[in-house]
Amino acid sequence: MPQDPPRDPTRDPSKEEFADWVRRARRFDNVAWDRLYPFAVPQVYRYVSSKISGVPEAEDITEEVFLGALQGIASLRTADQAGFLGWLFQIARHKLADRLRRQYRRPTEPLDPGLEIGDAAPTPEDRALQRDLQRTVRAALAELTPEQHEVIVMKFALGYDNARVATLLGRSPGAINQLQHRALGALRRLLDPAKV
Repeated sequence: MPQDPPRDPTRDPSKEEFADWVRRARRFDNVAWDRLYPFAVPQVYRYVSSKISGVPEAEDITEEVFLGALQGIASLRTADQAGFLGWLFQIARHKLADRLRRQYRRPTEPLDPGLEIGDAAPTPEDRALQRDLQRTVRAALAELTPEQHEVIVMKFALGYDNARVATLLGRSPGAINQLQHRALGALRRLLDPAKV
């Protein structure tokens, strides 16, 4: 298999370069997959972690997404960045749905829900407030329509612009702007009903 020259990780790949990686990855070229993975993993992780709480679980599901992608890469029909990310997000949606089905079939509670591994600097009160805020925001996001929810996640968790979200969701940038406006209005009403 051909070796790629060293690449500057701070530079986004060109369309041709990315398409070449996808074509080679379809033939299970490890070098090409090693180029695609670091490009996509932060975006998929942010997408997954915006849907669930808990770093270990988000990491596990992200890993499942890439295992599923590796198994199905030969059948991928697109070779551009937006199509590739859209395909990965679709796999992520399926993995998240599988997780929810397992959770409802066999609900489990952590031994200590207040225990979080990470930086010890925040006080217990800060962590409790942060968890309450996260629960409140997640509950409000769950009240949005699926399209509004997707737009909020892609715009604010993933940092995509309207054009990229439009490409991924198959809508026009104007429609994405309207969905975002409606979603933010709905979130405002849900999070602070006293000001409405």
